[in-house]
Amino acid sequence: MRKRATAATIAIVALVLLIPGPAQAATTVTLGDSFFAPSSKTIARGTTVRFKWIGVKRHNVKKRRGPGAGFKSRTTRARGVNYAKRFTKRGTYRLICTIHPETMRLKLTVR
Repeated sequence: MRKRATAATIAIVALVLLIPGPAQAATTVTLGDSFFAPSSKTIARGTTVRFKWIGVKRHNVKKRRGPGAGFKSRTTRARGVNYAKRFTKRGTYRLICTIHPETMRLKLTVR
């Protein structure tokens, strides 16, 4: 036997669909000429890190070590937020700029 949806049930479902979920956390890391700022950061799982270029040299962001699949941004010198990555796995990530790997290192801890 089929049950018919009442107007109240439809209204409740509509409200649930319209209520926004929790906002995604975000933070920014800057890439200057030969540095990440900060060079170490702790974030909550699910946080999106926005990487903002402020220098004049070309840079990129690459995962050197850490949980999950590898990733690498494009290489650019354009200023502004050029790359964003959401971190969903707990652990310690070691990020570098492949052009300046000795000086541009970021330790990112996801809790």
